[in-house]
Amino acid sequence: MSLQTPSLEAWFNRYEAGAAHSLGSTMVQTWKGADLAPYFPEGWGPGAFEYGYVPTPGSYSLRALIAAELGLEAEQIFLTAGATEANHTVLRGMIRPGDSVVLQDPLYYQFADLAAELGAEVRRWTLSPDPYEPVDIAALEALIDDSTRLVVLNTPHNPTGRCLDEKSLREIARLVEARPRTHLLVDEIYRGVGVDLAPSAVALSDRAIVTNAVSKRWCLPGLRLGWVATRSQALQACLPYHEYATCCVSRLSEQVIEALWPRREELFEANQAIAERNRRRFGAWLEQMKGLLEGVVPPVGVVTLIWPQASNDRQLAAQLREEFDLFCLPGSTLGYPGALRVGFGHRDPATLDAALTRLEEGLRQLAPAPSPMAGARP
Repeated sequence: MSLQTPSLEAWFNRYEAGAAHSLGSTMVQTWKGADLAPYFPEGWGPGAFEYGYVPTPGSYSLRALIAAELGLEAEQIFLTAGATEANHTVLRGMIRPGDSVVLQDPLYYQFADLAAELGAEVRRWTLSPDPYEPVDIAALEALIDDSTRLVVLNTPHNPTGRCLDEKSLREIARLVEARPRTHLLVDEIYRGVGVDLAPSAVALSDRAIVTNAVSKRWCLPGLRLGWVATRSQALQACLPYHEYATCCVSRLSEQVIEALWPRREELFEANQAIAERNRRRFGAWLEQMKGLLEGVVPPVGVVTLIWPQASNDRQLAAQLREEFDLFCLPGSTLGYPGALRVGFGHRDPATLDAALTRLEEGLRQLAPAPSPMAGARP
């Protein structure tokens, strides 16, 4: 198969720019320079920058800092251009034609599309959109056999906020370790955006490979800095694909994170305070919307699904953008037809309130009555 522009990105490209109101993000709003400046060391700036190449795996100093938080050594991690490249390098390094890959479903489009393009059979472990519903480990076990190269998870999950607990992750790791060549790939990009219910997967299994980045928890996606981390020797099979794709990461991005590192917990606490404030505001909004839609405040994070009384989520999302100047994602671009994805990570509470008010106005006009899909939520 040939790769095409995914429907999620196509929707962003068509509708996001210029919207007066947005509920489209999955993270606390990115930092602005003036707000971030106090967290840097005094006198830090362009005069201290280094503008050269770094080693292909990334600078040892930053790899050591990240690895230490995971209980790893610097040699067990390499840096990438964001989590997207991290995932890409693992898929390219691990999958060969004839392999099978078991994916938590729905999952970020990259995993299924690239696995299929690489010649793997894609098997789907479909989970309920209700993030509080227990997962069926037996159903996952039935999908894994000796052909399975990767079991791929995303926890915490976009867009439901589902967070697999330690017991579930240990059970999944046991299934992986029972097969001779299977590894567990966990996209942990939303880890730390809320209270984690489990340790990082690399603490639970030598077969676990995790990917992450500074995009979500740090709220610095423009740095395009991510990583792959594992105790497995599989790391060496993945690294060449990073070298061929980007050679190395930006030294400027590395220096920003290194400079902020001593005060990272302050950054995280500031972001978490915004998340908790907005979770309360969103919960209150859901209460007043009873009868018009279904939805829950997610276990962690600032993104969730709502289920309005509309039969066509794409048409509804397009009308919200065109008639109410509000951007949000139709659930069908994420594997949840009938839903809308709503992100509420705004730093300014008044901006969030205005967007939610706009959404309420739009839904009351465009989707005021039960639809033929009512009661048919997956």
